[in-house]
Amino acid sequence: MLSRLAESFYWIGRYLERAEATSRLLAEHYHLTVEDRSVPDDIASAVVLDALSLPHDVVTTPTELVRSLLGDIANPSTVIGSVAAARENARSVRDALSGDVFEALNGAHLTLTRGLTAAASPGASMFRVLERLMVVNGAIEWTMPRDEGHFFLSLGRALERIDMTSRLLDIRHDLVWPDTGPVAALRSAAGLSAFLRTGEAPTGDMVREFLVLDHTFPRSMLHSAQRAEAAVRGLQMLGGVDDGELVREVGLMRSRLEFAGGSHDPGVIDQLVHDTQLSGVSSAAAVAAAYFRQAGTIVWSH
Repeated sequence: MLSRLAESFYWIGRYLERAEATSRLLAEHYHLTVEDRSVPDDIASAVVLDALSLPHDVVTTPTELVRSLLGDIANPSTVIGSVAAARENARSVRDALSGDVFEALNGAHLTLTRGLTAAASPGASMFRVLERLMVVNGAIEWTMPRDEGHFFLSLGRALERIDMTSRLLDIRHDLVWPDTGPVAALRSAAGLSAFLRTGEAPTGDMVREFLVLDHTFPRSMLHSAQRAEAAVRGLQMLGGVDDGELVREVGLMRSRLEFAGGSHDPGVIDQLVHDTQLSGVSSAAAVAAAYFRQAGTIVWSH
């Protein structure tokens, strides 16, 4: 597969996951700040925007937070910007991409840029966006062949999910909103139902451990690291070129989480979140170096 095609598939996965994670976080955090007035609006907005590495100097109300996180097509760190960036990458690989996937992604883009009215009911609007994004993910799983394109897309999605889960945990809902924050964090990761099946009480420490180390929940950091490693090894089996650095990075990330055991020490969990986020960044750099490195212009001499 050409480097430019591989890179486009990889970033489709990353941008789709970023859009979904940001939409879930925005919907749940908006409801939390409106229903629980124990925290001032400017602080409630700042903790989210800080975790997402977005400016918050002029964001002081829940409505302004909605506008900031919805964003525009010029900022790929926002919901609209992520979907637009995913669509642009999909256009560049249209010949190699399932038509169903592109049509579903184009529908999500149109919903955001034309038909979304977020001001009246941001939570409901975000769930409309999530429904559209779930259609895109379903089309990917049902119609894409398990070839290099799918592996690159899965790798990008897994690495982005690790990053977004770590950012969600960096908000520390459990400390800012001790009573309602842990459940809001679970809802932001679509993990409330899965967590309740464990039989544990939704305390801050148990929620953080679940989102980091649970091996059955697909949005946990451990499960995402396992998927990233599976995608890398799938690329190797198809003859992908890799000097071993990427395999080492994702393998170490996965093993650090997998062999942490059922640790209930909050300090250990916090360190795992930090280390895994850094490993995700290193893995992304290794992906770029192994597969997306651009060759320089050839200069012919006489």
